[in-house]
Amino acid sequence: MRDGPGDVLAALLRQVRIGVARFGRVELGAPWGVRLAGRDTVGLHLVLDGDLWVDDVPIGVGDLVALHGAGHTLRNHPDADLVDEPAWPGGDDLTVYRRHGSGPDLTVLLCAELTVTGAARSLLLRALPPMVHLPSRLPHFAALLDALRDEIRERRPATEVVAARLVELVLLQVIRAELAKPAESGSWRAALVDERIGRALAAVYAEPARSWTVAGLAKVAGMSRAAFAPRFRELVGEGPGAHLTRWRMDLAAALLLERPEWSVAQVAAQVGYGSEFAFSTAFRRVTGLPPGRYRNTRLPEDAVQM
Repeated sequence: MRDGPGDVLAALLRQVRIGVARFGRVELGAPWGVRLAGRDTVGLHLVLDGDLWVDDVPIGVGDLVALHGAGHTLRNHPDADLVDEPAWPGGDDLTVYRRHGSGPDLTVLLCAELTVTGAARSLLLRALPPMVHLPSRLPHFAALLDALRDEIRERRPATEVVAARLVELVLLQVIRAELAKPAESGSWRAALVDERIGRALAAVYAEPARSWTVAGLAKVAGMSRAAFAPRFRELVGEGPGAHLTRWRMDLAAALLLERPEWSVAQVAAQVGYGSEFAFSTAFRRVTGLPPGRYRNTRLPEDAVQM
């Protein structure tokens, strides 16, 4: 028997790729306020010193904030004036050191911008609120955050590589800690932590090519078919068959880009379609493009091998 919620998270995390676009130390002299535009990336902000308010929520020294989706505001006081976020400096270096403002009272942050890609990206980010606030008292973060602070402060050999890996681990811990919190009834997160529906979701995510039926998923969940289908729809927002198709198409879209050497037929087989025609029809219905064109419009020409 599957373990349920833990298996769901593990299955989803296997289908995401986390990359680090930028990270570094930022010093801001009070008074200051920054308006962050909406973005596809996830931002991490660790408070080393000073005052920080994010979306008018006070953040303590040692606390960590993860932001994604819609725009956010960062400032040293709720009444501070806002300016648009300065652009990251150009160049190939991951590590950035910046200072804004001339006031003597500094807010010092470790900031990172991470990319999240892969088939499970939308499902994972859907489970996270736009702002996740993790206080410094959480013990399992202490060693990891201390190591990150030391790497950026000491600038030892290979600091960029080591710090980037630590930042990725921090985001994984953020996801795990947030999903461990109580979920609002009827929310997508409630589906992930529901013991019975979680078992069915884990099965779908781990074995998308299997010939799943509603009855088969109900058996995995330990429920009758009559009870399983409406409960699944209530928590997930769509029926088991529709969700299976959506997951297969998300996985196929990722495979088309991550495995350019694979033919469309190989991708189709990987996500449970014996017929390339049936797969192409389903893929076009969901994405608006046939698989080959989807790949060609998103990969550089020299990456496509048909």
